[in-house]
Amino acid sequence: MKAAVMREHGPPEVLRLEEVPVPQPGEGEVLLRVGAVGVSYHDVVERNGTYRSDMALPVILGYEIAGTVERLGERVQGVSVGDRVCCKVFHSCGRCRFCRNGMETACPERRAVHGGYAEYVAVPDEVLVRLPDEIDFAVGCMLGPTVGVALNAIRDTARVQLGETVLVSGASGGLGLPSVELARAAGAQVIALTRSGEKAAALQELGAHHVVVADGRDFSSDVLEITGGNGADVVIDNIGSRVFTPCFKSLAVGGRYVFVGQLTKEQISINPARIFFRRATLLGVGSVRSDQLASAVRLVRQGTVHPRVAMELPLAEVARAHALVEAGGQIGRIVLRP
Repeated sequence: MKAAVMREHGPPEVLRLEEVPVPQPGEGEVLLRVGAVGVSYHDVVERNGTYRSDMALPVILGYEIAGTVERLGERVQGVSVGDRVCCKVFHSCGRCRFCRNGMETACPERRAVHGGYAEYVAVPDEVLVRLPDEIDFAVGCMLGPTVGVALNAIRDTARVQLGETVLVSGASGGLGLPSVELARAAGAQVIALTRSGEKAAALQELGAHHVVVADGRDFSSDVLEITGGNGADVVIDNIGSRVFTPCFKSLAVGGRYVFVGQLTKEQISINPARIFFRRATLLGVGSVRSDQLASAVRLVRQGTVHPRVAMELPLAEVARAHALVEAGGQIGRIVLRP
């Protein structure tokens, strides 16, 4: 089969198409024929070496996978040959205290799913959720790391309430777009933060009440003006350290600051007094559970959330896809079709 193999960290060109054996599913594993695989910024930081956890070279990247069950390993449960499925991004053991109390994303035995940049991939059956026929693989592949994680942030971690104000950083990205839609669906006033004013119309179309263009400046005064000096009840931060200071300055007294993404190695610095004087709560979102991914599928099916595919490319153009994602000009996901 053809696969994009990475043998060293570096620029997009380190991803090279090679002929490799079709993987054999082991016990509890399923062989998928890949229908589509999303290209996320997480893939970019794995490729350039910023993020190296759970990975040994050479490697086939790609963890946003949707496809068709081709073959079953021994003792597989829950799926059959021919099923259309999408994937969580991590496999968990299902036995530890974290898995048993609803925190499977913190499982000490969790390991990342890889291998989607290929025609076939073997994955544990535990990571799979069925995908209905009406959801295309190009949309289905991104649901776990985008809609599922956003649902975790908005509904289950921040517990956004009717009438609250939610500030979403990185609003035009893969996590930001569903965060805007879900916050609006929860009855919140949504302030979308983006680097490009050209994306304002698309964000308003998805439900943002206000769009603030940041582009490296302190935008907190804009948020305070929009909220009558109160600030945002909830910050959904998909960017991390680069926007932390103005985002925290935008937080209301008693607000919840939800960390979802971190795109660089940069650190943050804050005087703890700022946290307790503001009565702030800092929360972390840890990926997506199986039930959250299943909920994401239902939300897309019923039309509450509308994931955007920015572009579909063949697997042979994987380097181009990475260059485009790294540049960050598109709205929505770039998807590869092996």
